[in-house]
Formats: sequence, structure tokens, C-alpha cells
Amino acid sequence: MATDAGSPRRRGPAGRSAEVIRAIVRAEFRMLLRDRRTVVVSIVLPLFITPLLMFGSRWVQERRERQLETAEVRYAVGGSDADSARSLIQRASRPANDATTAAVLLKEVASDDPERSLTDGELELYVEALTAHEAARRDTAGEADSVAVPLLVLHYREDRDASERGAERVKEGLAELQRAHRLALLESRGLGRISEYATVRQRNLAEARDVAGLHFGRYVVLFVLLFMLSGGSVVAVDTLAGEKERGTLETLLTTAASRADIVTAKHLVILAVALLITVIQSLNFLAYVALKLIPLPQGFVLDVAPGVTVLLFVLLVPIAALVSGVLLLTSGYAKSYKEAQLYFFPVLLLGTVPAVAPFFPTLALRSAVVAVPIANIALAVKEVLAGRYDWPFIIAAWVVTAAAAWYVRRLAEHALSTERLIVPSLGESAVVSGQALFARRVIPAFAVMWGIFFVFVSNVEGRIDLRIELLVNLVVIFLGSSLVLIRMHRLPVREVFALRRVRPAVWPLVLIGGPAGLVAATGVFKLASLVFPVPQEMLEAFGKGIMPEGIPIWQLVIFIAVLPGIFEELTFRGTLLYGLRRSLHPVPLALAVGAIFGLFHVALFRLLPTAFIGVIFATVTLLTGSVFPAMLWHAINNATSVVAGHFELELPGLEVIHYAVAALVLALVFVALWRLRTPYPGLRPRPKANPKH
Repeated sequence: MATDAGSPRRRGPAGRSAEVIRAIVRAEFRMLLRDRRTVVVSIVLPLFITPLLMFGSRWVQERRERQLETAEVRYAVGGSDADSARSLIQRASRPANDATTAAVLLKEVASDDPERSLTDGELELYVEALTAHEAARRDTAGEADSVAVPLLVLHYREDRDASERGAERVKEGLAELQRAHRLALLESRGLGRISEYATVRQRNLAEARDVAGLHFGRYVVLFVLLFMLSGGSVVAVDTLAGEKERGTLETLLTTAASRADIVTAKHLVILAVALLITVIQSLNFLAYVALKLIPLPQGFVLDVAPGVTVLLFVLLVPIAALVSGVLLLTSGYAKSYKEAQLYFFPVLLLGTVPAVAPFFPTLALRSAVVAVPIANIALAVKEVLAGRYDWPFIIAAWVVTAAAAWYVRRLAEHALSTERLIVPSLGESAVVSGQALFARRVIPAFAVMWGIFFVFVSNVEGRIDLRIELLVNLVVIFLGSSLVLIRMHRLPVREVFALRRVRPAVWPLVLIGGPAGLVAATGVFKLASLVFPVPQEMLEAFGKGIMPEGIPIWQLVIFIAVLPGIFEELTFRGTLLYGLRRSLHPVPLALAVGAIFGLFHVALFRLLPTAFIGVIFATVTLLTGSVFPAMLWHAINNATSVVAGHFELELPGLEVIHYAVAALVLALVFVALWRLRTPYPGLRPRPKANPKH
């Protein structure tokens, strides 16, 4: 049967859906291109920021080196053996005939109080010269090595480049003088000339380009991921949360487009921006590094063929898909533009955590990390740039991250297709107050609290007394922020903090569960260390930081166990749990509260075991309806850890059977708590099952 050439062709449901998606995508891109701010932040900035960073970092590094080479190191000499020290320093500051470094520009100045002058910046170096007798006396006080010869103590400031460089050069010069004097003594005693002994030479078998690729490869995924998250978030905020606020999303829903088509189209727009950012960074990499348009530092040889750049782009594609799905889901959960902007801070924070995997020297792609999305790609990129092509594991990393992206995409489509998330509920007022407003603000508020906490800890850790630091963290930041939130939203204090009585039978279970939970969390840490190994030096430094010498154990128990058990529980199992109780079902609620609790402990290697403990505390609170059992459990957990550390009982050194028994005891405790449960009031109800027809 003949048809009219001008009549439209019939399309099936799939064809109509594809046409609708294309139409929405075209409309979204037109709106995106009209918004100059979005274009600048998401597209233009990534285009220029990489070369600016590379030019800027090179200029700063070269300028710093020039300043250090020409900087004059002002020093003072003190002590009873100052005259001989002056002579040694003058000889040490002269470069040898075969020296590869320039001489240190030293200028001696007089100072009545050299240590004070060093602190005030009037000196870069203070050399204290002690006789052998004085050095021996100082050794008895534990301030110097055991020596029976004169001692030179170099006082400098590590936080000032000129001071550190001057001390290092003087130390190297003195060491060279000492070596030459030692050889002269050996020859004078008839022990032969140095040429008669074997000499030692080093030969580096690694090519310079592989070493440069190894160092550079650590940063590639981290930088690209930051650009994806920041640029893509601008588009994601506007495409769902912004349209909700403007009311245009409801208009779109009245068209023939299905919700699945709308979600798919918006996801494609965000994915296109993320891929565009990836292309831009790949071209930047090719143009400015592989083609050497930017002069690289001396000795930094990075020879990258165009084919490697294409491979890097292919490896980054699943990360772009994963990021776009996460951003779409986050924007869909927000009810306004401003709320979405606040949500993207924790997303940015959590999203960059896997990208730091290449900075851990013990991690390799050929390990269990290949099953961790983003982290596996980051390690694959580092190994590719270092000249190592482990193809089976590179392919496995790509497949794992692509599968995670597909799963998040399906999750976003399913979640955002519901009426509650696509459009605000009809009964919701434009002006929200009280508990509803608090529920919307609690995550952004805790994000701000985390920022304040992180800045404070980063600047004072190790510089002030641990007890003062803990009091500021617990009382000022945690409790103070919680009380401000409660005051702002006029909430009942007892209800927010869950200050309720519990059944007496709960307390023995808490006493049993506390130590069992700590041992089980240690087992979780050991399992996590199989994927992310932690250097022993880092663990020892952390242990010394939280249990410094000179503080009695009873004070450590108070400041590390009792006070955190009170104030951290009021903050996380009180304020945070109360704010999220209507947004999440009980199991996701406990997991979310535990994860945020883990983030507040900052150290990456503590994230998983601390989050595990946080989930335990949240579950106890949900089952008992009160924060008091979690307080006691928390205090027991920390006190057990303090006592074990004080008596040098290594919990990570236990056998597997001990962790298994602890996990079994913990499970039995929760079974008993479930039977005695007094559920936390006001939790989000379970969704009702659809009746069968």
C-alpha cells in the first residue's frame, strides 16, 4: 500500500522515548549555553586552570629556588667553644672543588639572646658550641647523643625556608669536613689510602620518564575528579533543584515526557559536561605536557605519546559516568537551589577520598583495590604513566568502575522517578520552620561544623595541650553548634538529645557489648588494612598523639573516654540522628550517622573502623530510644582502648578467632537489645507494600 511521502513515519515506544530525550537534551543545552556563569564555571575554568596551575607552580618553584640560592643566612655562634665553631663553619660553608651546590651565603651577627632572635626572624641559624664535658652533662639530661667530643647544636626554624636550607647546608658541610678528617686520620695510622678500598656508586635502573610519570600520575585523577565534581555540580544544581525552585519542572511533567525520560535526559546533560571536562583535561595534558608547550622542571622528563593520552581518557570515562549519576541523585534529593549547593560539599569531600589512593606507596593495582571504584582507576593511571601496563587489572578496574556508574545511574532513575523527589509535596509550605526546616539544614550544618573542626585541628594539633584541644572540640564546636541549632529552630532539648530512661536490663548488655565492639572494630580495621595498608610509623605517631607522655592515665580516661562519650553522643546520636530520623529509614539512618561520625575523625585509615563503631552507637540509640546507653558504650570503648594502649596490649595483634568471638558476642547483644527494644520515637515509617490484585 502506497503512502504519502510527506506523512510522518510511525514510531514505536522506544523511538518516541528517544525523540523525547533528544528534545529535552537540546532544550537543556540551550538553557545551559544561555547561562554564562554556568558555562564559565563548568567549561571555561577547567580549560585554563590546568595550564595556569602548571605555569604558576613552575614560576613559584623557580622563584623560591632563586631566592634560596641568593638568600643570606644570618647566624650567631654561642657557647664556651664558639671560636673553634666559627672556624669550622667558615670551612664548611666553602664548596668543595667537585661540589654540585653553591656555597651558603653566611653572615655572622651578634645577638644577646640568639634563640629569641631566631624566633623573631632576626636570625636564620644559631650554632651552640659545647665542650666535651658540657656535651656529656647534657647527655645525662637526655638532650643529646652519648658523645665524648665537642658538640655543635644547630638551632633553626623549619617553618622558614632560608633557615631550614641554611641549617641543612651547614650540616652537610660539617659532615664532609668530618669525613675528610676521619680519612686523614686513618691514612696517618697506616691503614692505607682511600683509593685502596672499594668505592660505592649508585645506578638507577628506572628511566627518568617513568619516575616523572609515577610522581605526576598521583595527581591526574584527583585533579580531573575535582573539576568533574565542581563543574558538573553547577549543571546538576540547575537542572533539577533549580527547576524545582523555579517551578519549571512541574511544567515539564505535564508534557508527554515520562519521568524516566526526563531523568535520562538530565543525566545525559550532566554526563556530557563531565566528559567535556575530561576531554579538556586530556587535551591540556597532551598539549602542555606531552607536546612540551610548558617547560618542565629540570630533570623532570615526562615523555607521553598521544596513544597514552587516549588511554587515559578511556580510563576516565567511567569516572565521569559515575560522577554524573551521583550529582544527579544529589540534586534530585534537594528541594531548592541553595539546599543542593550545601549538599555538594559532603559529596565533594567523599568523592575525592578514593582518588588519593595513589598517594599511598603500599597500594598497587594488582590487589584488592581493583574492586574499589575510582581508586582502581587512579592507581591504573599512575601505573600507566610510570610505564607499567598490567592489562588484566587495568581492564578489571575499568569494568568495576563502569559497573558502579551503571548501578548509580539505575538507582538515580528509580529514586528520582518517584513523586516525592521529582516535585515537592503539595502540602509543603513555601516557608518551612521548626523541625521541618531543621531536617533540611542538619546536613549542611554538620558540613560547616566539619569544616570548622578540620581547620581547628589542622592548625593546633601537636601545638597545644591535648586536653585543651579536646575541650574545644567537644564543648565549643560539637556541643556549642548543637545548642545553636536547637536554639535557632526552637526545638525541645530533651527530645533532640534523646534524654530518656531505659530498661534496667539494657545496662548489662552495654557492659558486655562495649569491649566486644572494640575488638570487632579492630578486626574491621585489619580487614580494611588489606585494601589500604597503613604504615607502622603512621600508627605509632597517631598513638603518641592521642596518648602523649606526661598525662596521667586517669586524665586520659576522662578526656579521651568519658567526655567524648557524653558530648560526641549528644552531637551525633542526639542532634544529627534527630535531624535525619524522618528522612531515612532506620538501617540507612544508622549507616549515615555512623559514616558522618567516621568523617569527623579525619584520618583516612580510621574512617572505616570509626564509622563501624558509629553505626553501633546509632543502632543502640535506635533500639533503646535513648542516648544514655550509647554514652556508656562509647565511654567503655574508648576507655578500653586507652587502658590497652597504656599497658601496651596490641589489639591488632589478636588472632582471627578472637575477632570472630567478639563479632558473635556483639551479635548476641544486639539480638537481646532487639527483644528489649523501645524504638526511637518519630522514625520514618516503612513504605507500605502494594496490595496484590
